[in-house]
Amino acid sequence: MRIALILLFLLNFLFADSDHHKEKDHYYSKDLTYLSLTKTQEEEVKNILKDYRKELKRYRHFKKEQIEKKQELFLENTYDANKLEQINQTINQEETRIERELMQHLHDILSSEQKKKFTHYIQEWEIE
Repeated sequence: MRIALILLFLLNFLFADSDHHKEKDHYYSKDLTYLSLTKTQEEEVKNILKDYRKELKRYRHFKKEQIEKKQELFLENTYDANKLEQINQTINQEETRIERELMQHLHDILSSEQKKKFTHYIQEWEIE
């Protein structure tokens, strides 16, 4: 009987949820339904995300080109670490620009309460 109680006690901790996880029930990555957007906001967000997807597609092509430059750099007879740093900075600047524009657009249309909810998932919107 003691073993059963100890086992149940341990299982309770294993399956316990914190309050933070309750917000994520039935949540899909980059899904904004938890924000309860108005119809106007939905249309604006739809356009923002459409542009964002185009930017991401362009960025992926850009990043692929930068990786090819890194490969060419590595194959040269003399290695230039400064060129590698420049390539990496260029990639990071582009990522930052895209993220900055997205966040600015979303910030402009969300209410204070929606912004607060959005911050719980902001990491999902970082470019990988």
